[in-house]
Amino acid sequence: MSLLLFSALTTVALIGWFHHNPAPWNWKSVLAMGCAGLGVTTSALVWRAPSRGHAIMGILVMLASLARIGPPAEWTWVSFTLVAATFVLLMPLVHAAIVMRSE
Repeated sequence: MSLLLFSALTTVALIGWFHHNPAPWNWKSVLAMGCAGLGVTTSALVWRAPSRGHAIMGILVMLASLARIGPPAEWTWVSFTLVAATFVLLMPLVHAAIVMRSE
């Protein structure tokens, strides 16, 4: 569920980005779209075939999405909110990776 929520929130943020930015295409938007798509895919994998590997894959997708916020010297309050929300949504996946069986 946290991967689906992560993907939904990322998609909403992308819609806002594309709506308000005159030149929205850059590596950050491509990374966000890729992570949203991979989040949905990984969520389906965790739902249909729960395993530690799939939970770790979800963790990696969410952590990879943080690359778009840049170095800490350039962070704003939105960056801190994004990091905090991502780590809150990571908690169920980390717990699942700890308690699930390996493949």
